[in-house]
Order: sequence, then structure tokens, then C-alpha cells
Amino acid sequence: MKFFVLFITLILFNGYLIADDSLRVINVFPVPQSISAEPSTTIEVQFNIRVDPTSFTDTTFMVWGRWSGVHKGTLDFNSIGTIAYLFLDKDFFYGEWVTVSLSKGIKDAMGNNLSFGYAWNFWIVTTEGTLDLTRTAIIEVRENGEGQIQTYGTYAGDFNGDGWSDFFVPNEISNDVRVFMNDNIGNYGDFTIFKIIGGSRPSTNEGMDFNMDGIIDVAVGNSTNNMVTVFIGDGTGGFSSIQNYAADEGVRGLSVIDVNGDGFMDIVTANRNANNVSILINNGDGSFASPVNFDANGNGETACAAADVNGDGIMDLYVGAKNSNELILFMGDGNGGFTFSSKVTVGTGPWMITAGDVNNDGVPDVVSANSGSSNLSVVFADANGNLSAPVNYSTGSFPIAIDLGDIDGDGDLEVVTSNFFTADYTMYENDGTGNYINRRNFDANSAGSCVVLHDRDNDGDMDMTGIDEVDDLLILFTNDKAVRVDDENISPGMFSLSQNYPNPFNPSTKIKFTIPTLPSGQAGSPQSPPYQGGEAKQAWFIQLVVYDILGKEIATLVNKELPPGEYEVDFSASGEDKFTLPSGIYFYQLRAGDSFVQTKKMILLR
Repeated sequence: MKFFVLFITLILFNGYLIADDSLRVINVFPVPQSISAEPSTTIEVQFNIRVDPTSFTDTTFMVWGRWSGVHKGTLDFNSIGTIAYLFLDKDFFYGEWVTVSLSKGIKDAMGNNLSFGYAWNFWIVTTEGTLDLTRTAIIEVRENGEGQIQTYGTYAGDFNGDGWSDFFVPNEISNDVRVFMNDNIGNYGDFTIFKIIGGSRPSTNEGMDFNMDGIIDVAVGNSTNNMVTVFIGDGTGGFSSIQNYAADEGVRGLSVIDVNGDGFMDIVTANRNANNVSILINNGDGSFASPVNFDANGNGETACAAADVNGDGIMDLYVGAKNSNELILFMGDGNGGFTFSSKVTVGTGPWMITAGDVNNDGVPDVVSANSGSSNLSVVFADANGNLSAPVNYSTGSFPIAIDLGDIDGDGDLEVVTSNFFTADYTMYENDGTGNYINRRNFDANSAGSCVVLHDRDNDGDMDMTGIDEVDDLLILFTNDKAVRVDDENISPGMFSLSQNYPNPFNPSTKIKFTIPTLPSGQAGSPQSPPYQGGEAKQAWFIQLVVYDILGKEIATLVNKELPPGEYEVDFSASGEDKFTLPSGIYFYQLRAGDSFVQTKKMILLR
């Protein structure tokens, strides 16, 4: 009789023993927590063994941009079937946070499923910007004659799929949300009101496609009862249904995670009054089951943020406890549960938290707005789930919101707090190592309530939209730095480049510029008349070039010597050749020899 011994090597994964030849993810691109992915990036997932291509569906392989929504595309595989490539059918928004999620429904070639879902986050790159944002507009959230509605909490998703960031604004006193549609040049006009029946001071919110129809939905927490209100989007800026689901008392924080790896996004809430955290499991159709509550080992759980801290492809959970002044980390188990990892004491009364890799070590850290101590805390995490002692930075008085984003386009995350009592917003620059420097303050009107960092005008850099909950305002701050095109004005003198007209335009516009008369032999900067000595310069070598937001040359309109005078050039964005352009922001630049450079922005709106 012969005996055969079968040796099966087992590995420990998140507390479970699995065979080392079972299907698992071994590499992904873009790299988790990176801040450099291009808007048109391809998603890549490498497995240890051959996969079944038919197991990849919209549910099992989901790509989500926080503001741009669901991303679908063309799926391809390498020759041995171990790498999946998703070529997306639309670009991400500059500067947004992206989530890629694979469910347990992914199978190998033998029909065996992934043992656990796999998810990761990364950021889309921003183009060069400035930290000196300009306050450009104030927009009323109230109706004419309406009293205070207490606007607080915002979401900047693209609700109608036109590629522009719209605005979803909850209001605590009026118990409703108001939706502002982007006018496709970065401004907002009229709004539509959607009442929350049974609402009780709605505020915290997050967007996601809960029913997997490819359209943005939004979940909103009601801070003075136990309800989460789910808005199912209709793709036009409206909602096909608005439903309430129970969590627990005092819903103050809200995150969206696929906690059990089934491909449907669930909701996690931090409940201040109940001193716990609730998990609402998606039923698979955008509705939610009764909550599963757990004690978060703090007091006054007020905030939460999700990210994969230990790099196992399973989302973990940061929780902020306002009354015990703690940030707490729980590790996800991939089956709907969380296990306590560590916690640290921060400033007084952490009101809101957010996660991101602020020191560029590949591990998502956590930052908090500490309402009672007028500061923010930066807490670094390592891949083992350990948290550092906080590093604190002063802010305005009573900071109640915080956000991260690459505002200056240098590949690291700046931080902004919203300060209620001093009615301002505090911004710090990241020096690239997670150390925050060069504080700036930006004024609200009566209260700094919250901000959203997003590319509101689609020019590639990060703008900021603030909320004032006392005056019920949207306050628009614009990042004016010309993107990857040299806009330096070198002693313009009598040279001038006018704003194109019309602007926005479709399909053509006119660009005017003026060339002065200069004395001969003047190689330096132009002078204003009268000129001292010499003959008048008879011609300048002039270039007038159109660029896209990445600095890529689109068209050369002038490239020759021209005598002094006033000129007008036509530019058409339609035709049978390279000048057929999509809607968006473009730049036109005038150069005169080495003495003059000026750049202006124009908007094509089809």
C-alpha cells in the first residue's frame, strides 16, 4: 500500500488561516495612499493566480471618485490572466479621494472566491496652485425672506454626470437639504429643496452608489435623533427616493465602507449621545438592515473616518470620541466586524476627523479638529496599527470641521479647519514630511462651519468652498494660479493681452492684444512713452498660443513678427481637425520676444 502525504502551506491573514494557493491580491496600481495618480489613470490589480474574467462585474469590481462618482470602463487581462486592467470611460476630478473595491465575488479560474474583499484608496494629482486663495463669491442658501436654517455639512458630488462638482447642503433647523447645480464655470445659482421627513438637525453626510445603478446617492446623519437618511439619486440632480434608517442616538459621524466584502457599500456612524458606533449593512438594493452597534472604547463618539491602515486590503476605522478627547483605531476583519487596535489622547473635544497619508510613508494617518482647545491634532499611524502621540497646531476658536487636500499641487496634503467663533478657516501648508507650516486664515462672515476642498472650476487646482451656518452662506474661495503654464508678467509696459470675448464661448471667441512702439536697441523691459533716444522698433516677434489645463499646446494662433498696433485673433474650438475640443478651461498666452509674457484663462462651454 502506498501512502501519499499532501502538504498544504497555510498563512495567517487577518486572524484567519487560509491556504497560500487561494486567490488573493498581491499588488495594485495606483499605489495605495499615493497622491500622484492622473485623472485618466488605469486601474490595475494583480492576483497570485489566474482569475475568472466573467466574475468581474460592476458589483464585484467598483471604482469610486468621491466627487466624480462611479467609474466604469473596459476590462482587460494580461496573457496569463493574473492581472486585471480597467481602462476607465471618464476621468477622475483633480484632487479627489478615490476608492477601489473588489468583493468576495471575484473568482479564480477554478471557481474559488476571494476569501476577503479587497479595497484601497489613493488621491488624484492636482496641478500647480497657490495657498493664497481668493474669496470670489458668496451664495445665499436661504430662500427670500427665510430665517436662519443653519447650513452645516456639505458634499460636492457630480449629481447629473456633466463632469462638474455640484453641491449638496444639509440644513439643521429647516430639516432639509438643498442642491446647487454647477453652472459649468464653477459657480452656483438656484437651488432645489428636499425635505427630510422625520429629520432632526441633519448634518454629517457622505456620497456613494448604494444601489449600484451608477448614480451618486448620499447618506445623511441626523444629529439629534437616531436616523440616517439615504437619498437615492436619479442622475439629474434630484432623488428617486428618500428613506430613513435607524442607527443610534446622536448621529454625528458617518463613513461609507463595504464592511463584509459583498460588493455593496455599508454605512458606519459615530453616535455621540449613545456612546457607540453603528454598522448598517446594505441589503444589496440600497436599503439597509437594522444596526449592529458596538462600544468604541471612548466617550461621546462623534466622528469616524475609514482607511486601510495595515495594508491588508480591508478597510479600518478611525473614531473620534469628543467627551474623552481620544482618537481610536479599529481594524476591520472583512466580515462585518472591527477589533480595537489602539487609541491616543488628543486636544479637547475632537469634533471631526479625517484620514490621509500626511507624511508620505504609505500609511493613512488621522487629523482632528479639537473644538475645546482651539487646535488641530495630527496623529501618525504605522502599518501595525500603532498611533503616535499627537502633534498639535493652533487654529481659530472652536474648530468643528477639518479636511485634507493637495492645495498647492506639490504632492502632499494640506490641512484646513473651520473655526466657528472666530468666523474663519485656518490652513496649514505641508512641508512634505507631515510637518505643518505657514499658517493662513481665510474669513467667513459670522461662523466658520465647514469647508470642502474640490476643483470647483475644473482648472486642475484645488478650490475651497466654505459654509457659514449663522448667515447660511456658501463662500467660494478660488485658486487662481495658472496651471502648468507660465503666467509671469515681466514688466508689461504698453503691451496688453485682453480677456477673450465672449467668455465662456462656443464654438469661437476673439482675443485682442496690443504691441507698443519701442526705441531700437532696447533689449530690456518695455518703457512707457515718451521714449528717450533711438529709432522706434519696427516689429516684435509675437507668439499667441492656446494650452489645455495640463500645459499641453492646443493651437498656435500667432507665430511671426508684427509691427506695433492693436490686433484681434479669432479662435475656434470646432472643426474637422485638432481644434475640435471638449468643454473645459483653456489658457492663452502672449509672448513678445524675451520681454513680455502674459497668460489668461478662457472657458469653452458646449
